[in-house]
Amino acid sequence: MAIPAYYSLIQRGSSGPDVALVQTWLNGLRDACTWHDILKVDGHFGTACEKAVTEFQLRNKLTVDGKVGANTWNAIYAKYTAAHGLHVPYPGIVLRQGSEGGTVRLVQQKLRGEGETLTADGKYGAKTTEAVRRYQKRNSLTADGSVGSATWEKMF
Repeated sequence: MAIPAYYSLIQRGSSGPDVALVQTWLNGLRDACTWHDILKVDGHFGTACEKAVTEFQLRNKLTVDGKVGANTWNAIYAKYTAAHGLHVPYPGIVLRQGSEGGTVRLVQQKLRGEGETLTADGKYGAKTTEAVRRYQKRNSLTADGSVGSATWEKMF
C-alpha cells in the first residue's frame, strides 16, 4: 500500500481528511509514549493537534513549527508504519464530494487501478463520486458515492 502522498501544508485552521489521517497517525504513535493527549479524530487542526505535531517535531529533530509540511508528513508516516505496518488506516472521516488532499488522491489512484478514468488530482468532484458509486456497486457496498469506513476497508 502506498503512502497517501503529501498534498499541502497542514496547520492550525486546516481541515479535511488529511488532517484526520495525521490525527490518527499521531494517536497511533501515542501508544508507545504519552507525550501528548489523545487527539479527537475530527479532521480539524486545532491547538491540541498543533501541540502534538510540535512535540513530534521536537522528539524527531525536525524543524519545529507545529505545521505538517512534507518532511513532517513523511516522518509521522514512517514512524506510524514502523509501529503498525504499511496499512493506511481509515482517515476517520467520510471522504465525499468537496473533500481534497492526499487521501483523496490515494482513493483516485486505487479507482484508476480498477479501470476508472480519473485524474488523480486529490479533488473529490462529480467524476470521483460516480467512480466510487460504481466501485461500491461492484463490491456490494452501499452505493452512496462517499468513502466511509466500509468502502475504505474494502479498497485498502
